[in-house]
Amino acid sequence: MRLRPIAAALAVGSPAALAQAPAPAATIVAGERVNVCKARLAPCPVLSSQCDDPAIATVENGSAGAELKGVAPGSTLCALLGSSNVRIVVRVTVIPPPPPGKGGGPDARR
Repeated sequence: MRLRPIAAALAVGSPAALAQAPAPAATIVAGERVNVCKARLAPCPVLSSQCDDPAIATVENGSAGAELKGVAPGSTLCALLGSSNVRIVVRVTVIPPPPPGKGGGPDARR
């Protein structure tokens, strides 16, 4: 059964090609959420998730599936395991919210 390891290596691709592929990225405003499925960050439904630094970003269950939540400004990696057993690592950058009156909200109209 030497074909299995060879077939598995061919299916995965060369390590050099995988190392050069950029990680998907998401930018979130602190305090806001982004639906993982609608943003097409991972195959859905997401079965498991984990962020390296939960003080910066977390993955929570929302009404329409998994959501990335920006906790505090910074950058971290989040791993998302999709239903097809494919693990996607996403670089999440959380930016601070705009100051009141600068974000297009009700205060900006005054």
